[in-house]
Amino acid sequence: MSIRHCQLGGWLFILAFAFAVRAQDSVTTLAGQPQVPGATNGTGTNACFNEPAGIAVAANGTIYVADCANHAIRAVATNGLVTTFAGKVGVPGAADGTGTNAQFNAPTGLAFDLSGNLLVTDTGNATIRKITPAGVVSTLAGLAGKSGFLDGAAGTAEFGAPLGVAVATNGTIYIVDGGNHVIRLLTNGFVSTLAGNPLIWGSADGPGTNALFNAPCGVALDPHGNLWVSDTDNDTIRKVTPAGLVSTYAGRAGEDGTNDGPVLTARFCRPAELAFDPQGNLIVADSFNHTLRQINTNGLVSTISGKPGTSGDTDGLNGQGRYFNPYGLAFNTNGLLLVADTYNQLIRAVLVPFQATLQLTGHPATVTLAWTTVVGQKYQVQSTANLGGTWTNLSPVLTATNQTLMQTEVLNLALPQRHYRVVRWP
Repeated sequence: MSIRHCQLGGWLFILAFAFAVRAQDSVTTLAGQPQVPGATNGTGTNACFNEPAGIAVAANGTIYVADCANHAIRAVATNGLVTTFAGKVGVPGAADGTGTNAQFNAPTGLAFDLSGNLLVTDTGNATIRKITPAGVVSTLAGLAGKSGFLDGAAGTAEFGAPLGVAVATNGTIYIVDGGNHVIRLLTNGFVSTLAGNPLIWGSADGPGTNALFNAPCGVALDPHGNLWVSDTDNDTIRKVTPAGLVSTYAGRAGEDGTNDGPVLTARFCRPAELAFDPQGNLIVADSFNHTLRQINTNGLVSTISGKPGTSGDTDGLNGQGRYFNPYGLAFNTNGLLLVADTYNQLIRAVLVPFQATLQLTGHPATVTLAWTTVVGQKYQVQSTANLGGTWTNLSPVLTATNQTLMQTEVLNLALPQRHYRVVRWP
C-alpha cells in the first residue's frame, strides 16, 4: 500500500490553512517479458516487444505502441491482449495499406488527431503516417526514404528524423524533427518551421529560428497552447509559446545530472517523452537516469519513480520499481500513467505519487482532506492523536469514481493534535 501523511498540530490557534504532501509510487508490468526482445502476440507477459518507443491511449482504453525495432504498431487491449495493429513485424518498408499489409521503418512517436486517427512519426522513413481506426495506413507528410529539410506542401516536404508528435485543439500537428534540430508544424496540408534553425544545433533561447535545439525528442501541449519539448542532447526541458518564442524552463544545457529541486537547479540526463497529468504537472521520462520525473505547477522537479542511475526491471511499491531507459509516456482516461520501458521491452503501468491537501475551516472546526486519485483505485483515510499510537479508520475503503476524493472530520476539542494519512490499497 502507499501512504500519504498529513499532520495537524496546535490547530486551536489556526483558523484555516492548506498544504500538500507526497506519497510513493506503484509500478506494475502490463505486457512484455523483461529484457526479452521479440514480436510475439499474446496476453500480458506472454507477449514480446522490441524497443517499444512512443505510446498513445485511445478513448476506449486501448494502448497503442510504436514497436520501433519491430517496425510495427502494436495494440494492448484493456484485457492485456497484445496484437499487431499495423505493419509487417520485423520487415522495414514504406508501403501504405491496411493493417499488416502496410510497412513502417523504425516508428517512434504516436498521437491521436481530432478525428481519432493515429499519427505516427515513421522515423526511419522520415515521414508522418496516419492510421485510421480501421487500420488503413497512409503517408500524411514527407517523402519515404528522402531525409532532408524542406518546408512546403506535405507531399513534398522533407524531414530529418521526426520523433515526438502532438496535436493541438485546432488540429495543428506539432512534430519534433530531431534530426534537423527544429520544431515543425503540419496544418492544412502544409509543413512549416515553428522554432529552431535547420541543421544547426545549440541551446540559444529566442524567437523562431533564432532559437537553437540539440536533438529534441519529446513534446507535450499545455492547455494554453504552449509547447513543451525535451531537448534531449541539451539535457533540458524547453518551452515554446504559440508565437514560437523559446525559453529554457528546466535543467541547464550541457549539464546532465539527477538533481531534484527548482527547475533551474534541477538536472536531467537525455530526457525522452513528456506528458501532462490531469492536475497539470509535467511528467518526464528521464531516460538515461532510468527514472520518471515530475515538474509540478510550482516549478519544482522531483523524482517520482525509479532510482537515479540504477537500471532494472522490477515492479513494486514505494520506490521499488526500476526502469531501463524509459521512453514513451501517456495517461489513460482514468489518470493511470503508461510507460514504454524501452530497453526492458516492457509496457508498464504506474500509479504516480498522489497529492493531498488538508484544510481547517468553520466552527466547530472541521478538517477537509482532499486528494488526487486514479479511477478504480481504492483509498482509505485514517487518523490518530499520536504517531506512536493506533491508526483509526476515518472512512471505509473508498473506490475512486473520478480523479478526486474528499473526506471531512469535525475535530474533537479535547485533542491537542491530530495526524491524518491516506492509504492507497493495491
